[in-house]
Amino acid sequence: MDSNDAYVRVSYKYFCGFARKYLVSAFKDLYKDIRRANISMTLVEYLSVAMAISLVVFMTMSVSSTVIVFLLLKSVANVTIPSAIVLGVFMGFLFGVMSSCGIFMLYYTYPSVMVADRKKKIDDCLPFATLYLATISGSGTPPISMFRALANFKEYGEISKESERIIEETDVLGVNLAVAIENAANRTPSNRLRDIFWGIKSIIVVGGDLQTFLHEKAENTMMEYKRRLAQFTQQLTMFIEMYITVVIVGSVFFMVLTTIMGSMSSGSSQMIVLLQFLITFLFLPVASFGFMILIKGIAPSTKT
Repeated sequence: MDSNDAYVRVSYKYFCGFARKYLVSAFKDLYKDIRRANISMTLVEYLSVAMAISLVVFMTMSVSSTVIVFLLLKSVANVTIPSAIVLGVFMGFLFGVMSSCGIFMLYYTYPSVMVADRKKKIDDCLPFATLYLATISGSGTPPISMFRALANFKEYGEISKESERIIEETDVLGVNLAVAIENAANRTPSNRLRDIFWGIKSIIVVGGDLQTFLHEKAENTMMEYKRRLAQFTQQLTMFIEMYITVVIVGSVFFMVLTTIMGSMSSGSSQMIVLLQFLITFLFLPVASFGFMILIKGIAPSTKT
């Protein structure tokens, strides 16, 4: 999300007062997640957008649901027009409230989801990024130049972005490097990266062997990465067995069983054909897609 977008400005213009007065105190825990999710909005801006979108969804769903329910009651259920209007307005209002609350809850949970996603991406790339920093530090490169090189090396994704923000604070805002690293440690969602940042800051301020520290961290994070790969292999084996047993074998068994039942009872043949159709063209694709999403979510990244 970009705070310069028009809808953010419009939302802030009309809802900032309400959000600042009634919502900030209730949802102040969102601030940390918004910051760690790297969302370029303030808490008031984010809550204003959530309010604006929720209001638009409420109005849209209320009107459309009222019309649909009214037409269904009038044409299908043969309900009188006054009763259909009352029930339509009531159901439309109910659907509108439920939809707007759902949208607001999505906005509430979105930062935490993004934080978890960023944490995973950072932890996946951290062993390689730490080894890269350790290699650079071995040549006697100053810490600021190390972060500058890491920021220019985009293959490390979120870690490179964190380094970019450190460089921006030092070059543009004139912040001391140790303070910029401390700020990065406070906003990063990864505990492992936070420990490395704090260690680098301590060495810069107090003194110490930065190369040895980074090599030790690189070794530790690489061992942790290998352990996660081994754990993922075990989980993948278990999920594949579940997929084959429940989805593939279960679907084939259901097809065979319903075919046998259909041959014994001619009256339910249409229902059995419908069930087989749903299993083949709905259940199997949805289950397979869900399985792929699950595997993608738990798989460690292999990008270096």
